[in-house]
Amino acid sequence: MEERFNRIKRIQQDLANELQVFMCELFTSAADPTTVMNFAQRLGVDVSAGKHLPPQPPAQDPYRVLGCDRGTPQEQVRRRYLDLLRKLHPDTAGIKGTEYLTQLVTEAFKKISVERRW
Repeated sequence: MEERFNRIKRIQQDLANELQVFMCELFTSAADPTTVMNFAQRLGVDVSAGKHLPPQPPAQDPYRVLGCDRGTPQEQVRRRYLDLLRKLHPDTAGIKGTEYLTQLVTEAFKKISVERRW
């Protein structure tokens, strides 16, 4: 039984390592101008000729990011923010790569704070 458990644990570790390498390669090549141009061409956007680019996506709704409504009381919004921060923060999540999500949640809370003048 213990041997089977160790085998499963090794497989999980190998998969986690492969995923991490894949994500690093993906994000490294995402900023490569050649990759961006090829991607734009596949979408049918001619960036080199200065043609019309697709519109920027609308900014994300901070309430939707935190998973609450506009009418949610201040204390519940703060509680939701802190819960998400505990779950997503790289130091406590136990999963690498949650930095972006942490930044998203923090920015959403800042926007709500400014909007509500806290």
